[in-house]
Amino acid sequence: MNEASLTQKSLRVLHLEDDPFDAELIENELHERGLPCAITRVCTRDAFEAALKGEPCDLILSDSKLPGFDTLLALTITRQRCPAVPFVFVSGAVSPKSKADALLLGASDFVGKDDLARLVRLIHWLFSSNQHKRRIPALPEVGIPVMVQCKDYRCLGYLDSEGNWRDFEKSLKLTDVSDWADL
Repeated sequence: MNEASLTQKSLRVLHLEDDPFDAELIENELHERGLPCAITRVCTRDAFEAALKGEPCDLILSDSKLPGFDTLLALTITRQRCPAVPFVFVSGAVSPKSKADALLLGASDFVGKDDLARLVRLIHWLFSSNQHKRRIPALPEVGIPVMVQCKDYRCLGYLDSEGNWRDFEKSLKLTDVSDWADL
């Protein structure tokens, strides 16, 4: 599906979300920004797996935390059953470690619930005619130095191959990382 067909055909979205208010907020944002969508909302593992076995979907949106269902497992199941379907986490505050884990497992991106305009731009980009140029955004390359923001300080750090943040000078594991920025 390319960007032109996004305006002509309804995007089939599977939305893994337990909060009806958040689900409505996201659906309204997509419709108000001109993205025609047919959204199927589920909030349990059984319903998610049943939806994956049913009608094919074009996009999966998922909260990062659900009671009783590990959303990283939802991502893993998705990558096994329909590896080409973009999987985007739409969530509130999430640790950089959680983002790193999700992206390493094949998530397309992480978007904050407070930045739904970015979600719309991301969806247009994912289904644009440049789809073959798609890349996984949002994390630095493994071993590349970046400025890391921890709870009480900032330092030069890097992301190791296991998704852990480390101090660049001594390679000590960093805790309480809240953000990072390119140098």
